[in-house]
Amino acid sequence: MFCFVISAGIAQTQLKQHFEKDIKNYTTAFNNKEWNKVTQMMYPRMFEMMSKEKMILVLDQMDNLGIKMITDFRSIDKISQVVENGKEKYCKIQYYGVISVKLSGLMTQGSSLIQPQFEQEFGKKNVKYNESNNSFTIQAHRSMVAIANKNSDNWKYIDVNSPQAKGLKRLIPAHVQEQLTE
Repeated sequence: MFCFVISAGIAQTQLKQHFEKDIKNYTTAFNNKEWNKVTQMMYPRMFEMMSKEKMILVLDQMDNLGIKMITDFRSIDKISQVVENGKEKYCKIQYYGVISVKLSGLMTQGSSLIQPQFEQEFGKKNVKYNESNNSFTIQAHRSMVAIANKNSDNWKYIDVNSPQAKGLKRLIPAHVQEQLTE
C-alpha cells in the first residue's frame, strides 16, 4: 500500500510538471499569436463545433479589433485524479495567471462594456482597469480539462472557463465531469 501511495504521488508530480510545460507553451504561443500552435494544443473534437480555420480567424480578429491580450502563467493550483473513459483519459487542471488586456483603436471607447464581462468571468475583485493606458489587469484563476488517448501522454486541452466555452463541456461525458470536480 505504501509503495502505491509513493508511486501515485510521483506520477501526480510528473503529470503536474508536464501540464506546467504545456500551459507555458500554450500561453507563449497565444501571446505570440502563433495560432497554429495554439490550435494544435486544443482538443480536436472542439473543431466539430467551430472549424480550425474559423477559430484562427476569431483569434486574429481580436487583435484587429484593438484587443491585445497577454497571459503570464504563474502556477498550477491543483490537478484532479486522471479519469479514464473509453479510449481516453481526462484530468482537470486549475491554474493561476495574470492576464493583461490592452485596448486600442475603437475598443478604447468599449472599456465600460468590457469591464462587466471580465468581472462576471473572473470576479470583480480580480479585475483592475487602468484608465491612463486603457488596460485591464486580471488575476485569473482558471481551469482546463486535459484529454489524451489512454496509452499516450500527448495531452490536448479545453479551456472550460469562459462563458463562450459552456458548449465545450458537452465534449466531456457528464459522469467524467462529475469525477473531475470531486
